[in-house]
Amino acid sequence: MKTLLYTMIASAVLVSSPTPSAAQAAPPTGTNVKRGDDGLTGRFNPRNEASPRPGINAYFRCIASLYRSRANKVVALEYLGAEQRGEIEKVGPSSMFGQDRRENCFNSFSGDGGVQIQYDPVSAIGAFAEYFTLREFEESDAQRIATISRDDWQTADLTPRNGSEMIGLCTAQAAGPVVYRLVATEPASDEEAAAIQAVVPYLGPCLTEGVEVSFDATSLRALLAHSLYKALTGMEALKKAKS
Repeated sequence: MKTLLYTMIASAVLVSSPTPSAAQAAPPTGTNVKRGDDGLTGRFNPRNEASPRPGINAYFRCIASLYRSRANKVVALEYLGAEQRGEIEKVGPSSMFGQDRRENCFNSFSGDGGVQIQYDPVSAIGAFAEYFTLREFEESDAQRIATISRDDWQTADLTPRNGSEMIGLCTAQAAGPVVYRLVATEPASDEEAAAIQAVVPYLGPCLTEGVEVSFDATSLRALLAHSLYKALTGMEALKKAKS
């Protein structure tokens, strides 16, 4: 019997002041993340003080909008592979600090204005994948993933490169629109929680017999966003190759 353990735990990312004083209030968690016309949309509300996840997600979506070719290169690589982890550091300013004059994704934090982001690579990869998925595809495109033939799933663009991608692509194949709706929700929202509960039943059949896995909301969302984008772009590549 396949067993799936899904655990909602706090994200491993946060926004904090580099040198907080003892008397300083709790560090900012994305309250003043600037909304851009492209990278940050009205759907993502960085003013959620209960969780840093919306602000972190909005920040990396903004980075993707400003450094599209480099962010897209990250998403195209093997999920959480060594090469992908290395390429994340090359997207945007080398230090990944919020500096208005260089990246324009942060706007006048309190204190001395210095902001440092501590993040897990998963947060960046997932947000990059979400940005490109929602920019380039519609939910109706995700519905077409179910029509990909068994032979086509063996092509290079659609073949999973590790166990994580195998789970993610299997889920995208079984429930593309459900995954798309998850990607379209705001992190740490009630809508996200409902979308996760909707996708969880599709994960079990995609696991190897006897394997137990545990995700937090950020890691599950990132894996599925990355896999969904891989499936969608692979599907488009097949369409062009056959035309």
